Amino acid sequence: MQPRLNFTALSGICLMGLSACGGTAATPVRDLPPGSAEYSRTSIPPTPQEEEVHRGEIQRNINIGVMLPLSGPDASVGQALLNAATLALFDSEDRRLHIIPVDTKGLASGAEEAMQDLIKHKPDLIIGPLFSENIAVVKPLAQQENIPVIGFSSDHNVAGHGTFLLNFRPEEQIRRIISYASEKGYGKFAALIPETRYGSRTLEIFGPTVMAEGKQVLSVEYYPPDQELLFDPVKKIANHKQRRKEYLDEVAFLDSLGEEDDLAHEMREEIKNIEVLRDVEFDAILLPEGGALLRTIAPLLAFYEIDPAHIKVLGTGLWDDEMLVHEPQLAGGWFSAPEHDGSTKFLIRYQEIFDQKAPRIATLGYDAMALAATIVRQQKVADFSIENLSDSNGFIGLDGIFRFNANGLIERGLAVYEVSKDGFSIISPAPKSFIRTDEAEVAAEDYSEPASLADLPLKDDRPFPYNPVHKVASGPQDP
Repeated sequence: MQPRLNFTALSGICLMGLSACGGTAATPVRDLPPGSAEYSRTSIPPTPQEEEVHRGEIQRNINIGVMLPLSGPDASVGQALLNAATLALFDSEDRRLHIIPVDTKGLASGAEEAMQDLIKHKPDLIIGPLFSENIAVVKPLAQQENIPVIGFSSDHNVAGHGTFLLNFRPEEQIRRIISYASEKGYGKFAALIPETRYGSRTLEIFGPTVMAEGKQVLSVEYYPPDQELLFDPVKKIANHKQRRKEYLDEVAFLDSLGEEDDLAHEMREEIKNIEVLRDVEFDAILLPEGGALLRTIAPLLAFYEIDPAHIKVLGTGLWDDEMLVHEPQLAGGWFSAPEHDGSTKFLIRYQEIFDQKAPRIATLGYDAMALAATIVRQQKVADFSIENLSDSNGFIGLDGIFRFNANGLIERGLAVYEVSKDGFSIISPAPKSFIRTDEAEVAAEDYSEPASLADLPLKDDRPFPYNPVHKVASGPQDP
């Protein structure tokens, strides 16, 4: 049973926007569970005072379609996104806005059916779907009806032509962490890349980013997403076989000099407790992994003599997991992710209201609805045009500043964190605005070419929010 809202807690977070937050707490308009048909589809006309303030022709109902998996294996995630969007609706204090939720069931066929139902209600904007195969079905229908879409998939192939993706892109996380490491003097990079779609996106951006910084890529190895098959890839990138051979050759040479050779004896004593003679050639290694696989890879680095005391270990937002503070091999490592202040407050608030923990991705549901409310705040008639949705100034969300490019891809301001046994600390804050000098470079990004990894498997058990997993009969798929 869905919990009833505690309306006294609904005004704890200000609506996003580059202007300052303010205003009084929202007054509840109806004591019904958010997402219910009666709540979502009942018109609440503007007051006479609002009519007087606006003057002229006013769109009395701005309908926001929300397409999410509200049944099936991903229903809990879909419901959390809907709950979060509903909180943003109340925080907006704009009684013209109405949510119309429809259930995609997490399937392409379900998304098509839900879209046909949603079109009857003439939505001004669609929030969702969650998965790329759902968006691919919805997108052409939305184009025919001239309805913009804000989906949550991380698959860039479904973006553009009025479809925007509100997500956490691995590309910009990698760009941020490589750029920061380069600024701090690291110049010889390696990477362990998972043989997944997430890995393919990592591969596309890793090499060009390193080269753009004027640095070197010395080694790249790939591994299957299987804990039992990680040893060999880590051993290879460590060049452990060759380094171990060099050590054994040195020992054999020193032994050949005989026990009477004092210098040889002294050198044997110096190296008797080590496994290899030298460090790896790279000084930084990227591990775009999370969860159980990262916790398996981390100790293997030390096992194969990649010393984190000398080699900087780098990660993406997949590292944003409090369990990693218990991995000593990752201590001192750096990763890029949104700053936590807004999302942490929201997740606490969500749990207080709904009496359950929200998945990390729930912030996207809030930000999508808050973005819609921000755009129409000063409008008599809703205008969710590409120009408005891709405002170059951007918006402030629960996860910091963000903006959409005209191609539908998101750009975020990210922080760099350092891992320690006491938690994560920010060592490079996220930017507070999009004032920058490399606009031409951003506009020139081309993601049309496929990754060079051939026949990538669909299996991928990456956690939310950075790479949500859609489990279907044939196995998990990326959104």
